Amino acid sequence: MSELIAFVGDDSIVFQNLDQSMVSANSGKSGTKITFGTQEPLVMDGTKRLGLVLWFDRDTIKAALKQAKGGAE
Repeated sequence: MSELIAFVGDDSIVFQNLDQSMVSANSGKSGTKITFGTQEPLVMDGTKRLGLVLWFDRDTIKAALKQAKGGAE
């Protein structure tokens, strides 16, 4: 994923947090079905920009954000 981002350039990537975009979530035997909203417009072959879902460990992200803001662990 890092190589893909480096190739396309992070200035062309938009971040959308699914926790903040979630419309509904339902847990079942085969996993969780999440419906979310986005401001990306629809075009003939999907949304204008391609969306990819990445899953991060929440505690790792919290620690990284805290460190980026100058906080100590």
